[in-house]
Amino acid sequence: MFKGLSAFGHKRTVSLLFYTLLRALCLFTFLCLSAVHALASDDPLAHLKKGQPKDVIELIDRLVGCNHWSGEDAYDAERGQEIASALADLKCERLEEDVAVARKRYAKRPSTIKVLQKAKETTY
Repeated sequence: MFKGLSAFGHKRTVSLLFYTLLRALCLFTFLCLSAVHALASDDPLAHLKKGQPKDVIELIDRLVGCNHWSGEDAYDAERGQEIASALADLKCERLEEDVAVARKRYAKRPSTIKVLQKAKETTY
């Protein structure tokens, strides 16, 4: 079957195969870690959302979104409609009430109250 293949040649083949597989594994690991890092850093609010309840995370998104859209300039009718639509989708008209409810609900969690305040002051 392996006529003419010396013991040295067989070891070399196995060795090359091992190093090729090792390099492929290293590349795969690097790509996985890069993807995880990219996903983690895609959300600029991740540091505020970390460890917060789901309703607070949604409130953080709304606070920052409302800050953003309320500061936009309606330079024409189409843009004005886009801004109005975004503000309506985010329910910005009732945001203060929702923040008050969350502050009451999480009154014994100072870190959550602090995060809500930071979100209120954040724009993008």
